[in-house]
Amino acid sequence: MRLKQFFKSRAFYKNLGLSILIAVALVWITLQSLSFYTNHGEEIKVPSLYGLSLEESTNLIKETKLRHTIYDSVYNSGLPAGCVLDQSPKANALVKRNRNIFLTINSLKPEQIRFPNLIDNSFRQAYEILITNGFKIGKLKYVDYDYYNLVLYPEFKGDTIKKNDLIDKGAHIDLVLGRGKNIRILTPKLIGKYFNDAKERILLSNLNTGRISFDDSVSNLSDSLNAQVYQQSHEYEENSKIAPGSKINLWLTTDSLKIKDALAYFKSQFKQ
Repeated sequence: MRLKQFFKSRAFYKNLGLSILIAVALVWITLQSLSFYTNHGEEIKVPSLYGLSLEESTNLIKETKLRHTIYDSVYNSGLPAGCVLDQSPKANALVKRNRNIFLTINSLKPEQIRFPNLIDNSFRQAYEILITNGFKIGKLKYVDYDYYNLVLYPEFKGDTIKKNDLIDKGAHIDLVLGRGKNIRILTPKLIGKYFNDAKERILLSNLNTGRISFDDSVSNLSDSLNAQVYQQSHEYEENSKIAPGSKINLWLTTDSLKIKDALAYFKSQFKQ
């Protein structure tokens, strides 16, 4: 009976109301604290850091109330040492304050790799070994030797390379190969090929890329990579063969009409 009277009393309702107010206040304080802690509603646009020095990038990151970590470093000889090559999140992404920006910077020096053994391998085997190890093929030099396309020795900047020598990753390696006896190479078909495709086809035909000429349609690096061959020296003929290691000169354009005309002329030559 007393308990029933208590639930009907003023004191009960007073305590109940006070408890509700305290609970509401605690929930409000908690939500406000979480909002402050997570910077709720505050977004910062990530600045573009590509190409900036590490010092410039650090200052810009601090100004925008962000943080950074150097995540990786790679070597690019075409850009200044120590500059930013990549960032995550990307430029213009919206992030919270104090977000960590991961940077990839350009190494001060290229990574060096112990050179693999190429001697007495075929050209194709040497090609695969070099590409797998992060090197590039430079010139093919043919000398008198009975076995055609056998690697006699590799060179870097005119010096012979030995197994386990430390060589810059990405370096262009020249190969000195056996000429064989009376070996002749069929000139590859290059009309219409993109620049890099044409160079690779020349190389895999055991030939060298000679003079490169771009017409007026090519004005920057992007254009050059998208340019196509409209003329080549040692034009392809069904029975025309040249010595291994010979140079093929290329003329390139981004003019689609010039390419179309070159392809039409090339096809007409073989319909006759």
